[in-house]
Order: sequence, then structure tokens, then C-alpha cells
Amino acid sequence: MALVKCPECGRENVSSTAKSCPGCGYNVKAYYEAEQQKEVVPNTAVPANKINVKAIIGVVVACIVIFWIYYFSTRCAFDGCTEKRTDNSKYCAYHSLSYSYGSSYDYTPKTGNAGAKAKAESYLNSSAFSYTGLIHQLEYEGFSTSEATYGADNCGANWKEQALKKAKSYLNSSAFSYSGLQHQLEYEGFTDDEVQYGVDNCNADWNDQAYKKAKSYLHSSPDMGRDRLLHQLQYEGFSYEQAMYGVDQVGL
Repeated sequence: MALVKCPECGRENVSSTAKSCPGCGYNVKAYYEAEQQKEVVPNTAVPANKINVKAIIGVVVACIVIFWIYYFSTRCAFDGCTEKRTDNSKYCAYHSLSYSYGSSYDYTPKTGNAGAKAKAESYLNSSAFSYTGLIHQLEYEGFSTSEATYGADNCGANWKEQALKKAKSYLNSSAFSYSGLQHQLEYEGFTDDEVQYGVDNCNADWNDQAYKKAKSYLHSSPDMGRDRLLHQLQYEGFSYEQAMYGVDQVGL
């Protein structure tokens, strides 16, 4: 037993076992027994600064799942394409064209072996390439070596005809000697047989080519003398007779 203060009226020296306070009748015993029970009940509350690792992991995983659901639900449905689909189609702006115009639309894939083949055919429609030159160009476009090789192997090109087209293309923009044109086609990656075919079938007039080359030199160096120009044309691969024709035609 202990003498305590009545929690109700504040009377001093009241027995802690008194069922009623002499001053106010408050049940002092019940009050202090309840206080003792509070002291022995363990504190099970989680400290405010204790991190709930499982809860954080759960939130992170949920965020990742939501992101991937959103990401894949907004990507183009075309196999291998990661572009965002348009508002009115399940395909991206590029691939949706193939489904807008029906079977008559000439769809061109962008990736993989099919993309490399299509890109190779596109290049050959506008320019001439050697086999190795086309592979290098496709690799430059981002295709792997195997994809680029597939594109070059399956584009349907006749490489001798490509050499001929390239030879004519060069002659349309500049002047070459027979051997000079050979060296240029070799530099482009054509084989010896392809080079020979291109140069022999381009229908070039080599005398006229010497004349054009002579004019080109005089345009850039007006004070070039006859002997120097003759020597320069021979250095370019023209024969003595072709070089003489060129020099004579420009009036030196």
C-alpha cells in the first residue's frame, strides 16, 4: 500500500488501495491498478525512423510493372519496331502506312535482313555500287555485317552492269583516261572482271576525254604551257597520241 494523491480532487495521503477517496469518493484503487497495467504492456508500435524494406521493394516493383505495361501498350505492333504507335492506329506513323493503303502499298521494312535487302534495292535504284561498296554503305546505315551481306546477296544486282553504270556516271561528271577510269572503279570495290567490263563498254571517246581533261586543267591553271599540259595528261594515263589531241584541241 502507498499513500498517493487522488487523481480526481487532488487530496493528499490517500491510500492507493482505497476504493473511494475520503474527499470525493473517486475509486483510487481502480485508477492506479489501470496505470500499472499500462506500464507492463509492451510497446509494439513501429519506430517512426524504422524503414519498411519490403514495402519499398513492393512499391518499386509495382512502378516497374506499371511502366512496362504502359511502354509496351504504346509501342508499334509491327514485329521488331519500338516506335510509339499513333493515336488512331496500333502501328507507328511509318508502319501504319502499309495497313492504310492495302495490299497495293509497296511497304519497305526498316530492320533486319528484309530491311537491308529493301535498302540495297533502294540504293541501286538511284546509284551504282560494287558488291563490297554496297555492303559498306548498308553497314554505315546501321545494319549488321550479316544483314548487309544478305542485302547485297539478295538485291538482284548484276555487278558488271553496276560497274558499267558507275563508269558512265563518272564520265558524266569528269574526264578520265582508260587506265584512270579503271583505277577509279577498282577504288570503288569492283573486281577486275567487273572493272574491265565497265571500262570496255562505256563507249568513251578517249581522245575526247583527253580534250575535256585538258580544258579542265587550263580552267584551273590558265598559264599552263603546252609541254606541261602534255606531260600532265600523260600522267593521268592518256597515251601520247591522246594527250597530243587534247593539247591541240585547246589551242596550245
